[in-house]
Amino acid sequence: MKNDAVFQMLSEYGKHVSFLKSGVLSQTWEAREKAFTFNATLGEARTQGGPMYLHALAEIFGGQGPESYFPYTQPGGLPELRALWKERVLKEDPGMPPESLSTPVTVAGMTHGLSLIGELFLDPGDPVILHDKHWENYELIFGTRCGGKIHTYPTFRDNRFNVDGLKQTVAAVPGDKALVVLNFPNNPTGYMPDQQTAAQIVQALKELAASGKKLTVLCDDAYFGFFYDPGCARESLFGQLTGCHPNLLAVRLDGATKSYFAGGFRLGFLTYGGQAPEDLAELERKTIGAVRISVSSCSRFAQIALLRCLTDPEIAGELEGYHQQINARGRLAMAFCAKGSEKGLWKAYPFGAGYFFCIHVQADSEALRQHLLNKYGIGIISLGNGDIRAALLCMEESQIRQLFQVLDLAISEIM
Repeated sequence: MKNDAVFQMLSEYGKHVSFLKSGVLSQTWEAREKAFTFNATLGEARTQGGPMYLHALAEIFGGQGPESYFPYTQPGGLPELRALWKERVLKEDPGMPPESLSTPVTVAGMTHGLSLIGELFLDPGDPVILHDKHWENYELIFGTRCGGKIHTYPTFRDNRFNVDGLKQTVAAVPGDKALVVLNFPNNPTGYMPDQQTAAQIVQALKELAASGKKLTVLCDDAYFGFFYDPGCARESLFGQLTGCHPNLLAVRLDGATKSYFAGGFRLGFLTYGGQAPEDLAELERKTIGAVRISVSSCSRFAQIALLRCLTDPEIAGELEGYHQQINARGRLAMAFCAKGSEKGLWKAYPFGAGYFFCIHVQADSEALRQHLLNKYGIGIISLGNGDIRAALLCMEESQIRQLFQVLDLAISEIM
């Protein structure tokens, strides 16, 4: 690779894995383009010029032809889908030049994307930096599965994102490389930094990179696009981190799972930013090789369906209607959280975007979860240490009101 710092960020596995240009699949796709007599490269059953398929399955997919859904697809994803997703990323942050980004690689959902990053960039014992309010699967993937050493810092200080805690934690880890995970909008809190805080985070990481730390910074943007607080930044930190220092590799993980309300699709994208074009191409090849080794390729049906989502204007209009509903729910929950507990029994963490909000209660959070479920029929998540999480996207406005109306009473009843 042209940038040795990026090569050193890779794990031993990541340094060696790649997508073989002369492998079976590469030869297959070449034959699909060029073979004009017949193509005998891939184990894919065909008859009368098309794929063999069961008509009962074809009926599920409606009017689309069998060639759309049944054949294998490339390990990196459908080229037209990858190109459209790159356009989407650039549209969300128009300040980024197209050549500063890799072409997104399709992954089988966000969890698969996280696992690939762990495999490509973590050797056993390598430090992983997490804010303490995080999705529990991070520890299972980066720690248990990939052998990384988890280091956390308090997410908030004085009700703002703890930039100093981030910087001090990264500076203190042994060695000169680290994987830094930034999840905004955050799960579980729904926090999204404002422009000033976002700039401070980027500056802190840039200074750490300048000091010699080789940082792979993963922007987990699973919940990007749902904003309720007008003060929230509307751009991913990925754009600001891209190209900010040679010792910093920016990676974005996002996808259709949340943006298009299609969790069952299990479809996401990994995009690299800010390196020389040949290094971006090599990172693409390594990621595609890792996909090939793990799941071979992602669901063709999900990719075809997402292509339609990206190109059908009627779907765009429907999405806008859903977003308006969700924004109204988010603003309502923000209003209740800003008002706070009448009895001083709970306090919400800062939030203004994403799927969730999180509340710290003056009671045992698991006891409260069970009490709300058993007496009031309301399901919420206990995160331990007095924290509970609620998903505002699955509640109607009347249900959000109901939750906040009974919260003080329910806490009082178990104290």
